[in-house]
Amino acid sequence: MDLRLLHGVAYGHPWFGRWGYRFHHGSFGVTEHNYEKAIEILSSLELDKIIRDFSTTDQYRGIKQIVRCYRDLSETQLISIRDLLRLMLTLKSGLPFQRNSAMAATAPSSSSRPSIRTQSDKPSVKEKSVKCRKFSAVAANLDSRWPVRRLEYTANVIVEALKEKKATNNSANAGMTRQEARDAARLHIGDTGLIDYVLKSMNNVIVGGMVVRRAVNPSTRVLQYMIQELRNDVQVNSCELEIVPEPLPEPAGKAGIDVYRDITYFYKIVLLDYPELELVRLATQTILDSKHFVKEWPFLDLEDNLLRYICRVLPTFSDLENKPTREFPPGELVLVPLHATIGNLKAEVETAMRDTYIAAESLEVIEIEGMEGIEDGEVIFGAIESGSEVWLKGVGMDLGTELRYEGGAENWTVRCRCGARDDDGERMVACDICEIWQHTRCSGIEDAGAVPPLFVCAGCCASLLPSRAHSSFEFEDFGMEPLY
Repeated sequence: MDLRLLHGVAYGHPWFGRWGYRFHHGSFGVTEHNYEKAIEILSSLELDKIIRDFSTTDQYRGIKQIVRCYRDLSETQLISIRDLLRLMLTLKSGLPFQRNSAMAATAPSSSSRPSIRTQSDKPSVKEKSVKCRKFSAVAANLDSRWPVRRLEYTANVIVEALKEKKATNNSANAGMTRQEARDAARLHIGDTGLIDYVLKSMNNVIVGGMVVRRAVNPSTRVLQYMIQELRNDVQVNSCELEIVPEPLPEPAGKAGIDVYRDITYFYKIVLLDYPELELVRLATQTILDSKHFVKEWPFLDLEDNLLRYICRVLPTFSDLENKPTREFPPGELVLVPLHATIGNLKAEVETAMRDTYIAAESLEVIEIEGMEGIEDGEVIFGAIESGSEVWLKGVGMDLGTELRYEGGAENWTVRCRCGARDDDGERMVACDICEIWQHTRCSGIEDAGAVPPLFVCAGCCASLLPSRAHSSFEFEDFGMEPLY
């Protein structure tokens, strides 16, 4: 479960919101207004409406049982999904809550905790046949910087480690966490990036006659890698890469026995698979696409024996010959004593900049803007107000280094149909003609799908094809639109 979605619906902010972290910017062009609106849409869903909307589905009975159970447990009225999730999360954390007096009379003592259903308690469910694919075929379709033979070798190393773990524990369900599999593979492979890349691709794949799957350990609730021998009910798909969706959670059974299971069921069924209501799906996706949260630490000029300045360095005209195209870094907070001089401030700024930025390793501060001609021995106190922003002129900035900017020296351009104009951390592809970057998802390429060897954006396609081609089909049908 994504806590930014679960806690966003329940509390109006992500998990880290309790420590002051707030929305900064989203992926795929999501704005703060979009995020807040999505939170409002989901959190205000009424429980009675949810029950009615699921009345024609197989999950109707399970949802109705959960709502009825927790309404009986609560002394306050549960109207919306926010009310229900808050109560369930409170119960899961073991915090005190207002229990319905009628239920409290027959409830177990306060020292007892809700029992956790074990595997033996679960009703037997016939396993469905699962489609798998040989890892060699998967590796051949991956857009990887490593050769296929390296990917296959890494996969074999991981499977051997899983076999050893299974033999040691003498259990059919013995598995390894991602970190354990990573550490075991590092004994033979030094490239951790390669190991992580292969681990990400190993689910429902066949390696050396063994099926590798990812599954959640019911005891620890941690995702593990497990292997089993290839059986007849495993369908091998050797032609096309097929993404097998995760199965829906089992029916809730008797609600209230396992709070975590009830939360998971409600999360997956209602928030991720709401029937025939596009608004809920869009709101859910908006919250999941909001991954950048920051905590703002306001600048405070405390009443003590220190002077505080936000110092920024302006390069000289000779340094600007390289014509920097991006904004300068934010200012550095510099603290100096009350008796500090102009020279002391310059020295502190040089130290702070040299320690922070590689491009400023040879920086030499010449003068403070607005105080030209004042000797370095002059005391700052009374001349520059504490807490103000100070611009300093300097020389020696290495504007040609590739490490000048966080994204490197390349001056690339992002312009995607979703509204993104900068790298937001999501997977992107560049047009081979205009070299403009856009999201693969917005271009109709699945997240797990390989990027085509030649990619041309909608705008370049429109300029290359004859105008009469527009009458036969539209590029928007493929999830793209002109970028001009």
